[in-house]
Amino acid sequence: MLSPSDILGWVELPPNLRGMRVSILGMARTGVSAAKLLHQAGCQVTVSDSGRNAELEKHAAELASLGIRTELGGHSENLLDCDFLLRSPGIPWTAPILRQAVENKVTVLSEIEVASWFCQAKIIAVTGSNGKTTTVNWIGDLVERAGLSGAVCGNVGTPFSDVAPTLSSAEFAIVEVSSFQLENIVRFRPQVAIITNFSPDHLDRYDSYDDYMDAKCRIFANQTKQETLIYNRCDAEVLNRVPKAASRLFPFGLDEPSGDAAGIIESDVVINKSGKTMTIINKRNLSLPGKHNLENALAVAATSIDLGFPHEALVSSLKSFRGVAHRIEQVCEYRGVLFVNDSKATNMASGLVALASFTRPIILLAGGRDKGSDFASIVPQVAKKVKQAILFGEAGPTLEKGWKGKVNVRRVTSLRQAVDMAYSLADEGDVVLLSPMCASFDEFTNYEERGRVFKQQIFQKCLEK
Repeated sequence: MLSPSDILGWVELPPNLRGMRVSILGMARTGVSAAKLLHQAGCQVTVSDSGRNAELEKHAAELASLGIRTELGGHSENLLDCDFLLRSPGIPWTAPILRQAVENKVTVLSEIEVASWFCQAKIIAVTGSNGKTTTVNWIGDLVERAGLSGAVCGNVGTPFSDVAPTLSSAEFAIVEVSSFQLENIVRFRPQVAIITNFSPDHLDRYDSYDDYMDAKCRIFANQTKQETLIYNRCDAEVLNRVPKAASRLFPFGLDEPSGDAAGIIESDVVINKSGKTMTIINKRNLSLPGKHNLENALAVAATSIDLGFPHEALVSSLKSFRGVAHRIEQVCEYRGVLFVNDSKATNMASGLVALASFTRPIILLAGGRDKGSDFASIVPQVAKKVKQAILFGEAGPTLEKGWKGKVNVRRVTSLRQAVDMAYSLADEGDVVLLSPMCASFDEFTNYEERGRVFKQQIFQKCLEK
């Protein structure tokens, strides 16, 4: 059986894994990708999923055609007869098979850990509660404008395992990493680690908020003075944990920087480095509006300076990057009503960022699957910005209980019904904002599907009129 000390003892990467028995829990994107990677490395791979549906059957057939063993509808005990077990991020520690694995002292690893063994490229890893998807894509845009090559991957969509073995040492792997993925790392060590911010999230999967934040901070657990930790110094919870890092520190914040840091002086984005202050851009010239995007831009600027990218490439990216789908994405404006897709907002903090981005009256579509959020705690912010809240999905009753009497609320069953109601209620000058503040898994496969359905329905309604 492969132990963590064995993994830490490897001198050369990728390791020789030929003949090793590997069990993978979960047959979604990361599980399938990791299975293919490890199969190509000569491992005897078994992939198991407790579910059974058409999509999983398709994945199982594809893997079986490659000679990879699969099982659906449950996890057999044979899975624990392995050299190591790879856990997909969607599987909680409460799953009986994982509890048994821990009891049997089976080494449990994440997909990002295993993929990193095969990655020759420089790794830029981004975590945090909010802003990480925008930040990784913005850094990807920066790398391209700098005339370099890389791939944006990880929790953002394309699994790290898909791209890790394809990149050279001259390229960059720009990886969005979640707390779940960081729980099971051993030697994962990014050249640049970025923490955007902390806010309560995934409290249905953690015993406490502290446990969630501690999992995020594993992003710098293996860093040394040879690697850089870029972090939000204006976030008290992030700042409280930074002293544990052995990394080279490069903070950013919306105040004036001191030491090696990124910040704001008057209205300029500036970087202090080696005793010199560099003015990068006036914040009014950033391509993406809002305080949250100013913080994202500072993280991007700090990354660029730390890695020595050309000044012109950084300025061009900060001026021109257009953002990402499903994050405060303006779908269209029809008859004076602006429709905005913020399906990526799967927690309250993300939703509040979206609400703060508009001065117009807001018809808010919120709901989905609750992750243990205290919706009553944000009533003042919601009541101040929202003209009408339309609540949908499993979390609809919970949201209604938290907001009723202080926010105008109506409740429906599905997102489609919420869109129909919002369209009928919207007046000229309003914003119809899908910012669910909940996970999508009650009704959709992921937040991307939820956002696509919202956009398709909006386009269809506009064409009908």
